[in-house]
Amino acid sequence: MGRIPPGMLVDTHVHLNMPHFDDDRREAVRRADQAGVGEMVAIGYDRDSIDQVTALTAEYGGIYAAVGIHPHEAADFDEELEERVKKNLLKKKVLAVGEIGLDYYRDLSPRDKQQEVLRKQIAAAQYFEKPLVIHCRDAFDDVIRILDEEGAAEVGGIFHAFGGGIDEAREIYGLGFVVGIGGPVTYRNSRLPETLAALPSSGFVLETDCPYLPPVPYRGKRNEPSYLPLIAEKCAEVKGVFPRDIARATGRNYRRQLHGEKEIPPSLVYSIRDSLYINTTGVCTNDCEFCARSKKNNELYGYNLDLITDPDTEEIAGELEDYISEDDYGEIVFCGYGEPTTRLDFVLKTARELKKHNLPLRLNTNGQGNMINRRDIVGQLEELFDRVSISLNAPDRESYTRICRPDAGGEAFDSVVDFLKKSARSRMECTATAVELPGVDIEGCRSLVQEIPGADFRVRTYHLDPPA
Repeated sequence: MGRIPPGMLVDTHVHLNMPHFDDDRREAVRRADQAGVGEMVAIGYDRDSIDQVTALTAEYGGIYAAVGIHPHEAADFDEELEERVKKNLLKKKVLAVGEIGLDYYRDLSPRDKQQEVLRKQIAAAQYFEKPLVIHCRDAFDDVIRILDEEGAAEVGGIFHAFGGGIDEAREIYGLGFVVGIGGPVTYRNSRLPETLAALPSSGFVLETDCPYLPPVPYRGKRNEPSYLPLIAEKCAEVKGVFPRDIARATGRNYRRQLHGEKEIPPSLVYSIRDSLYINTTGVCTNDCEFCARSKKNNELYGYNLDLITDPDTEEIAGELEDYISEDDYGEIVFCGYGEPTTRLDFVLKTARELKKHNLPLRLNTNGQGNMINRRDIVGQLEELFDRVSISLNAPDRESYTRICRPDAGGEAFDSVVDFLKKSARSRMECTATAVELPGVDIEGCRSLVQEIPGADFRVRTYHLDPPA
């Protein structure tokens, strides 16, 4: 359960052209393939490596390239080298401009020259409509400033070898970039796990940066792409999902950022961990300030949850059969970015149909179902559902109205509490949740729930806002 399907992983940053691989380059590529790495991006960084990485794309079907001049080599940047970069950007398998950026740690080129070369390469990326692969070391403020001044959000890209905190990740994500997560996420004293936990599933990609930065247990040895599953497994541990969920999300993020794959079809059924989710509706009676739906962030672990039309029972049953035939699951959840009880007849009909699979059924709801349907629906729900999860997010009317912005105003909170109490007395396992967001009174929510016999409480992680 949770295994990564063959070819699903993407290593977005490799240096297979380097002498470290001269003795076993072909074998390293073969090992990567056997480890489930379907594609790699070989990164050019100076005059010689540009030709070397594009040669790799011709030799190996699963290798693509990025070409650019690293800040260490900025002093060597002249018109001839600029033209060489631009000519290579015309090649079909060259996906990005990089790695480029600023490095004030080693200062191997003058800082003003580094900045000049960075600006020129951003301009080239914009002209050729290619994303960027950014190197940044001890120069974050200047990199962000230059990217903003030059309008780099127009092309986006990847912040390679990200090692910063949540505030830096927020700025990067806000510019339309994703961060590259590599071996350091496995290191004992790394702050990357904390940052990764706050990132949405659409906010990062995987990389090895081989031959550098190997993951545990290979620290001190040469890194290689076949170690990428170790990074995916650590990311899955941090995010509380399965490695295949990380592979699916980061593969989609790579295709969106570097291949320009902007649209994917909506998913009616989707799997995360060992749960199967039913994307019930796009309609909701709340406009919560933290909701990904309201922020137009419709992707979750590689799925598009932005429904064009609401599904019918037959569509759901057919898609769910395909999933169940391929793997084992622990539950079926009625969820999505809308409120399921706005389609109560559909929910009840579909739940009856899905009972034949002998899997526990869970309903994720904002708790306004009784008010929406103008009657007590808990009795009907407990006949079909084993579990109910109620999004609470506030301990009082005023806070609920401010945070969840319900259509019904303050009455909505009263309805949620009433629904919670009735669900807690039902045969369903009942859990109330709150998002760990500034302004949400977690302890107040916990206290409210603890006073309701039969109700449990769970805190949900809040993820960074997507770019505007």
